[in-house]
Amino acid sequence: MELRRDRALGSPLRENRTAGSARGDEPKGNQGPVPTHQSIDRTMLMEMLQARVADGKLLRLVGKCLHVGVLEGAEISEPDTGTVQGSVLSPLLGNVYLHHVLDVWFEREVKPRMRGKTTLARYADDFVIGFEREDDAKRVMEVLGRRFERFGLKLHPEKTRLLPFHRPRSGNDGGKGPATFDFLGFTLHWRRTRAGRWMPAFKTRKARLRHAIQAADDWCRRHRHESVKEQYATLKRKLVGHYNYFGVNGNLRSLALLLDNVQWNWHAWLSRRSQRGHLNWARFLELLRRFPLPAPRIRVQIWSAP
Repeated sequence: MELRRDRALGSPLRENRTAGSARGDEPKGNQGPVPTHQSIDRTMLMEMLQARVADGKLLRLVGKCLHVGVLEGAEISEPDTGTVQGSVLSPLLGNVYLHHVLDVWFEREVKPRMRGKTTLARYADDFVIGFEREDDAKRVMEVLGRRFERFGLKLHPEKTRLLPFHRPRSGNDGGKGPATFDFLGFTLHWRRTRAGRWMPAFKTRKARLRHAIQAADDWCRRHRHESVKEQYATLKRKLVGHYNYFGVNGNLRSLALLLDNVQWNWHAWLSRRSQRGHLNWARFLELLRRFPLPAPRIRVQIWSAP
């Protein structure tokens, strides 16, 4: 079952998903609640910090940071709840808040009451909950909203849902599983191996891939008059950084698509540097031999094929 993920801190809510794969009943997911900077209860947050932090000076300093005013134009506001949006402490404090609201509650209260296996995966303000049994997912879904309301948080009514994410049956001749969901920039889905077996897989989320391609195109446009050597050094760093994060097994096609688009856009903007001459494709290929952009590489093997 899949529980979609929501943005836990700050700005607009995003999808919260929980994924699950089961060999028995169809797994379903629950979409998660989202604490925003403005909705965090400061008193509860300080109590959570006091349970682990004994340094009174540090606690007082955190308290002062929570009550600092916010300058908006010519007006200063001093909200009574939440953390200061944009503060370097806000992501850390929000993570502490979610740890107690969700992680601790899930381990101590939820898991012992489940009939099947269940797991929670959370990174900062994004999380996914997987259930082996559909009835367990529905039970958690019923109490999840009340749990978060106790701490000033709310579930997003449109992005909170249960999704099946079980392994497709062996007789399924189709090329897709029961559902897909997005998590941390990836789309999780089921795919067939060359041996014909089903296995979970990751690919770059479509919106994230489009953003990376557009960002590279914009950069090439703005910096087309710099030396080729300088452009190459920056593009190389950008591609390597992308590969380092999205280079997981099963995602090679998305990485190759990004490289193809970067090469195409780089050629297009180099051709527009001057009105005197057009950089034809043959000359550009020769330039790539001198300044080869890094090929896609898988950096992380999340799992092996069954």
